[in-house]
Amino acid sequence: MTSRPAPLVPADCDLRDFAFMPLDVARLRDSDLAANETPEACWAAVLLWAASWHQVPAGSIPNDDRWIAKTAGYAHRGKIAREWKAVREGALRNWVECDDGRLYHPVVAEKANAAWEGRIRQRWMTECARIKKHNQRHTMSLEIPSLEDWVSSGCPSGQALPVPGDTNRRPQDSTGDKASKGEGEGEGQRERESPLAPQGASRDMLGAIEPRLPARARAKPRSAIPAHWQPTEKLVAWLREEARKRGVTLKRLEVEAQTEAMIDHHASKGNVWADHDAVWRRWMRNYLAGWGRGPIPSGRSSPSGEAFRV
Repeated sequence: MTSRPAPLVPADCDLRDFAFMPLDVARLRDSDLAANETPEACWAAVLLWAASWHQVPAGSIPNDDRWIAKTAGYAHRGKIAREWKAVREGALRNWVECDDGRLYHPVVAEKANAAWEGRIRQRWMTECARIKKHNQRHTMSLEIPSLEDWVSSGCPSGQALPVPGDTNRRPQDSTGDKASKGEGEGEGQRERESPLAPQGASRDMLGAIEPRLPARARAKPRSAIPAHWQPTEKLVAWLREEARKRGVTLKRLEVEAQTEAMIDHHASKGNVWADHDAVWRRWMRNYLAGWGRGPIPSGRSSPSGEAFRV
């Protein structure tokens, strides 16, 4: 038995607010569909392409003959029309069943992947601009993530950032960061509400200008950070080195408090991530960047005096 291929687009590819679907007119005009199928089958095929654009994942449709016939205009009063049998094969030309049980059209999936990657890149650029502006406003040096790191962390955006003078508050509780946080949320909201332009007006929608995202990054599943998650010894060693570079001595209790703060923050937001280690590293980098500009946010010292000393 021939195994079915993996889905042709990421499971979270959602283009329902993309009003325009790219149509390669020369490719369609010269296709076997246009050359060999009836006008009725061609029209049914186009309707299925359009319907798949607003399915999740985009570029796919359920493998349900009644749903397909209805979407193609061949079901009336709950019954499949007799004419559907004559056009079904042509309407479903080139659709492939994947191992998630859905049908995917390779060409529509290609366009959907490009549009989705363009959207993710735009969100990343917005987040980078937000962090850069925050650094300039507060004379800080929070790390601006690379595209690959940002994607592997679950594409975080609009999160609270530390500011100079934070006292006895975890980063997410800082009132001094409201302006920057609101700014990030506003930018994210505007981005979500602004559909990309059609093919003729925006090459970014088809990813013609930008390289494709790594397939391995898109494929990572996301999950909430467990309540009792702890950094590995490898992560602790990394933190020691980061602290040493900055001339900072961190006590273990501070690290534990910041780890707890990170988990609580993302749990309250309902955030899910593909790489929990990367989320922790970013949180601790931001904590180190704000260290020494005021009292330590935890406001506590280790009873044992144990510190991450080099």
